Amino acid sequence: MNSVISKPNYRLLLKHNADFRYLWLARACSFFGSSLYNLAISWLVYSMTGSSLQVGLVIVAKFLPEMVLGLFIGAWVDRLNPKLLMQISDAAQALLTGTLAVLMITGQLQLLHIYLITALLSVMGNLFATSQSSLLPELIADKAYLISANSLLSISLQITRILGTVAGGILIASIGNSGAVIGDAVSFIVSLALIQRIKHRSRAGNHSRAGSGLSILAEIREGWEWLRGQTAMLLLILLGTLSNIALGPSNVLPPMLIGELLQGGSSGLGIFNAAIGVGLLLGGLFVGSRSPRRVGLWFSCGLGIQGLGMCVIALSPVLWLACSGNLILGFGVTVTVIPMSTLFQLLVPSALRGRVNSLSSMAFNLSIPLTYGGVGILADRIGVEICFGLAAGLFALCLITGLSSPHMRSLDIGTTPSSRSSQSGQSA
Repeated sequence: MNSVISKPNYRLLLKHNADFRYLWLARACSFFGSSLYNLAISWLVYSMTGSSLQVGLVIVAKFLPEMVLGLFIGAWVDRLNPKLLMQISDAAQALLTGTLAVLMITGQLQLLHIYLITALLSVMGNLFATSQSSLLPELIADKAYLISANSLLSISLQITRILGTVAGGILIASIGNSGAVIGDAVSFIVSLALIQRIKHRSRAGNHSRAGSGLSILAEIREGWEWLRGQTAMLLLILLGTLSNIALGPSNVLPPMLIGELLQGGSSGLGIFNAAIGVGLLLGGLFVGSRSPRRVGLWFSCGLGIQGLGMCVIALSPVLWLACSGNLILGFGVTVTVIPMSTLFQLLVPSALRGRVNSLSSMAFNLSIPLTYGGVGILADRIGVEICFGLAAGLFALCLITGLSSPHMRSLDIGTTPSSRSSQSGQSA
């Protein structure tokens, strides 16, 4: 059994918790592979079609299956062993990317193949992520370490995304797009082997629902019935959805901001986009080093930091100041997301985590396609800087709502039901 560690620390977490170490290594490996794949596919589709619209449609093919099937995936995660589901996901993704590489090498690849494989990879990736979210709280005996575990996973995502993008560019230039896709396939095989080394066994009561007699739809309804009675959870989902809407300008409008308002070129756009990546990395390091207990308050303050970043971008007359705002924005995103993920893991009963996580993800994701389209239209009518200003105002509203809610202010790692139950069972 893993030791309980008193003070949160990345090094001690990885040293004393072998199961989490294998999960962390598996995710870092697959994050790296996915970065290779995303770069290769975007470049490949554009080279095949010469159309940025087709590149966007591939992103839609990756996005839609998660929205449509997410609830069913969550129900299956609650029924079955999440470790097994993660291995199934890795095996399927290795097979899919390997098939894509073979089609590329043999010259039989068509655009339809890319759409289908990308959609299937999205489903399998969602299965892994939902299973991981369900399993992670069971791997961390000391719940004070849960926010450190989430921040370490977040930091790994940012670092491997940067490394994967650089390595992908080198692979594509040297041996072609198929080399990057093969690298992604190998990353899933390595991840599968690492997940196999996790020795933790999920509690029997949490994953034996297949024989309960309830249908999948009835189990989804059961998850919703629990969620609708949780004021704090519903407020988290509402604020998370509104913050996704507010982030729209940062995802859609940078080319317009840099090219038209700040009179910059592609290099300026690259620096602006890199700034938010640096902010995400710094935010993860900051939250992990602080290991806050009052995560509800941190979540709300993170929304305010994002609003500050949007405000700086909106008022920036020069590129370097806009990049500073984007760095602040990225920092705030991580300060918001890590506490929110931790709260979900602590507040949701283990038998319901898959379904509740899927319900919340659907709420977050439904706002994205509507926002992305609307922001582009709005910017053409009122200007890009006003759009960033409106986003800053929406973040300010979210901050006020979070700080004024006693439910949000009172959320503390040491007072959540999951934390209390884990502390009472640590001596077992």
